[in-house]
Amino acid sequence: MPEEEVLIRESLYDSHGRSEALITLLVEFSHVLSACLRSLPAADETPYAEETTIDDPLHLDPYRQISKSILKLADRPGIKGPLLIRVKGVSSVERHRGSRPDYEVLFSDIVMDRQSVARMIRRKGDRLAYLEALMSKAFDTFAAHDIVTFFLRMPENSPQAMGLVRYAVAMLAQYKAALAGNTDILIPDRGRRIATPVMRNEKNQPDVNLTLLAGLNRISVEAMGSLVKEVCEWITQSDASAGAHRYASVYNAISGVKNLGAKLIKPPLEVNNIQWLVLNKDQNKLPKGKAQVARIVLDRYGHSPLEQAITFNAVYGSDFAELSAVDLGQRLKRVSELLSAADDRPKKEMITDEIIANLQWRMHQVGESVLEQLSVEGGKARLFHADHWSDLGPLAPGIARLLGFYCDRRATHYKMLHIGDADVRFQSRDFEILAREFDMSPLDVREIIKLLKSCFAVNGRFLRPGFEDNVAAFSLHEEKVFDILWHYLKQPLPREDRLAFLNALQLYFVKLKRPEKALEILLDDFLARPNDVGFSDRNAIMLANLLLRRYNKELEIEIEITPEEVFLVREGLNREAAAAALMMVDQRKEAFFEKIRSIHRRLLEALETSQTETADMGLKYLLSLEREIHIFVALLGGDLARSVLRSALNEYGFADAELYRLADSPQTLEALLNHLKVLLRGVGRTGEPADVPVLDFVIGQRDEFLLLSREDRHAAMVNRVMEWAARIKSDLQGRPVTEPA
Repeated sequence: MPEEEVLIRESLYDSHGRSEALITLLVEFSHVLSACLRSLPAADETPYAEETTIDDPLHLDPYRQISKSILKLADRPGIKGPLLIRVKGVSSVERHRGSRPDYEVLFSDIVMDRQSVARMIRRKGDRLAYLEALMSKAFDTFAAHDIVTFFLRMPENSPQAMGLVRYAVAMLAQYKAALAGNTDILIPDRGRRIATPVMRNEKNQPDVNLTLLAGLNRISVEAMGSLVKEVCEWITQSDASAGAHRYASVYNAISGVKNLGAKLIKPPLEVNNIQWLVLNKDQNKLPKGKAQVARIVLDRYGHSPLEQAITFNAVYGSDFAELSAVDLGQRLKRVSELLSAADDRPKKEMITDEIIANLQWRMHQVGESVLEQLSVEGGKARLFHADHWSDLGPLAPGIARLLGFYCDRRATHYKMLHIGDADVRFQSRDFEILAREFDMSPLDVREIIKLLKSCFAVNGRFLRPGFEDNVAAFSLHEEKVFDILWHYLKQPLPREDRLAFLNALQLYFVKLKRPEKALEILLDDFLARPNDVGFSDRNAIMLANLLLRRYNKELEIEIEITPEEVFLVREGLNREAAAAALMMVDQRKEAFFEKIRSIHRRLLEALETSQTETADMGLKYLLSLEREIHIFVALLGGDLARSVLRSALNEYGFADAELYRLADSPQTLEALLNHLKVLLRGVGRTGEPADVPVLDFVIGQRDEFLLLSREDRHAAMVNRVMEWAARIKSDLQGRPVTEPA
């Protein structure tokens, strides 16, 4: 079985606590690393020395423990890749003045932060409360050492490789004090002390990574100065070519160029390398546009790693949906400063396009209640607070236009949400905004809005017959019209209107010549925020399931969720659409898997707090959402489906899984067992003989499942599920491994 599939199967639903075990190890590593930063190796010890085992907890030397902690992480099955620690949630210097930043630790597919640790403590009990104290102490230490990012390449299990890690950590522990006192970093080494001065970059700014590079390679200040000058000249000369402009800093260029990097010992860790604020930990180089923006940020804020993070986050942050109006105004001012600084750059046009495009994409995520408090007048941002408007300061022309557009867009969106109300009137500005948003002509937008308004009664309720009468006219604008339809449908709607709209769309889908475009819109929206669960997510996947099928009798029924009968659809599957959707998901596999984890975490929280029927996004909604996802991947087929469904079956097919222990009513147990039946049918559609042992395990759990309740209805449900498992097992035993799903 491929290593990647093992990783997916063990991590998506985590019935056996894999993520919690890794989170615990990441807290331990962070604690040991912070202990190293708060101390130095003993005077007679060298960080290169081979580690010995110390069992007395009162006399632990963190430098002798850090490689042990690393090995615990590296020895986990299916684990690969580096470890990354970075700040999170930084919005402005003003917000963080007087307080310390928060952090997240990323390793493999696991994120350790305050939220994940608190969630684990809630689930496992106060016996793990000590982890929160260790994590907080570690995060405080990172902040005290001005660490914004800490990137560790997992070393080989050898004394020399582990020694390099300890040596680099020992240098980092002294770096801030050496910088403040204008002294050398002194590292004990075989009875003597090796002195390394703080190295500086081409702007004469202290550089921790150049210092680590110099210390590990015994490079003098003069030699490092010559190297920095040479590389800096190469970067400057290459700014008009396809070479060095991909590097955000001189250090990155030194470590990235083969003929330089091959001659030097590359530090096993990097600290405050700006690229790790935005790069996935498994990537290694910034795209050229981001690299150019990073250079401006480093030039302007080289004195403060936190300022660098705040400024880079102003363009590339993933938290725009959580910003206040004040935070957004400050970010826009920062971005305006960056645009002004780009005026004298050879790549000015590239930088401007990069900043505006990224900011525009993120402004889509800003809450409309936030935009309601902002406006633009005379090129200045204004904030409404305490019953009056106040100036936030001037913005660059492009940023002012962008903010003005989104403020106006908020009013247009309000009209779209209430499009069925008789007193809602669209003006020319509304058509211009929608035309820009959906890349259509204002005339076409005007026509579509007119058609859409005719689908509502005078009391504002949706009329399915009116929509069906307009299907042919809507189809004339196939390339764009679904954008507008989806914008309306993804808003919270009364149940009757939502069901009527969903069912009316079936007839529209039949007319689509290119369902792939609608699938792209739905999946983009679904994956836009992989760490969150939204009200529109279920509609998005249910509509995707509709789009994957060609029209047949099964589609004529009224639907609120996708019926199980779709598992039988073979000839009716739109294979072109399925192939396109599979490619879209594969390109964003990490976001797709994280979305699955987010949904299941919310489901467990709903079980834990008994949010079954009362909450809008309670257990009923979350189970139906997971169900739609499992049907979706089953229709797509292939390795993706097998991995996701096997992982889910490991959870739902285990009677002692936490979700069954949290079930507090017969109705909840029945809903979970129904979900297990859907999973079994999904495995029956996509599985292969290799799945038979998993089915044997589920069948062997019959008695344990029966013990979950003494009710006759429960026993009958368990028996039906086991009958399905036995039937699917029999089918899979005679199925060739290569049979397509």
